[in-house]
Amino acid sequence: MSELIKAHLDHRRVWRDFDYCYPVISRRSRGVSLGVNLNPDKVCNFDCVYCEVDRLTPPKRRDLDLDLLRQELGLLLDLATSGEIYDIPPFDSARPEQRRLNDIAFSGDGEPTTAPAFAEAVTCVADLKRVRGLDLVKLILITDSSRLQAPDVVRGLEVLMANHGEVWAKLDAGTEAYYREICRSQVPFTRILDNLLATARRWPILIQTLFLSWKGRGPSAEEVGAYCGRLETILAQGGKLQAIQLYTVARPTPEPEARPLPRLEMDALAASLRSRLPGLPVEVYYGPEEWA
Repeated sequence: MSELIKAHLDHRRVWRDFDYCYPVISRRSRGVSLGVNLNPDKVCNFDCVYCEVDRLTPPKRRDLDLDLLRQELGLLLDLATSGEIYDIPPFDSARPEQRRLNDIAFSGDGEPTTAPAFAEAVTCVADLKRVRGLDLVKLILITDSSRLQAPDVVRGLEVLMANHGEVWAKLDAGTEAYYREICRSQVPFTRILDNLLATARRWPILIQTLFLSWKGRGPSAEEVGAYCGRLETILAQGGKLQAIQLYTVARPTPEPEARPLPRLEMDALAASLRSRLPGLPVEVYYGPEEWA
């Protein structure tokens, strides 16, 4: 396995002795992404069968110290913008085209929007980006879509979107039953759909979808059809969708029956989505055995 593939596989939310911020070489960002973990307590309102977060090991801390977060992210921004980060393994394995800072992403060991200081954290990160003149560096929220209409979250989204922001919103199912089986959340599926529509009516959003082999089977044709119907409804009711990121399991999970789908099945799923949703870009990310 090449060092670059090892770097893609290593998305642990830890780096050195930092508590909140970590760098990764991201396939989806096609460069370096600086992660901001607002959930060091590892608490999440979803319990997805494919989640790779280690919840057996006790968390290092349970609070959110914005001053420390600011210090950590500032140091990482300095390393990334100076190029010094590419002297440090595994970032020294990055290809020339990957040696760029693409984004700062709110993506941690739980759902970022459940953090009580979510809006304040977004403002803190946006300020750091602005004072360094990093206008082209994206601010990305990777979310399970459960709290997108909460007033404190909307306040944070307004700051995020005013600072070259993007919302990458999860939708892994078309039916309530499959959502319950894969995402294992008490959040009603109808709330997820309502949140996606309301947010997409205000800002373009990117849909993140993980399809996998679960208990030896991928999603059924009926499930994929229902999923496409959900996105068609969002578009028909005035929502704006940027693209679909279609991906599968990439790293070891606590559930041995959560396995990646092979390339042929991923390609067939992508073809089905493109047929049902013409004009909507579908980006495909394969499992690790398919990586170059």
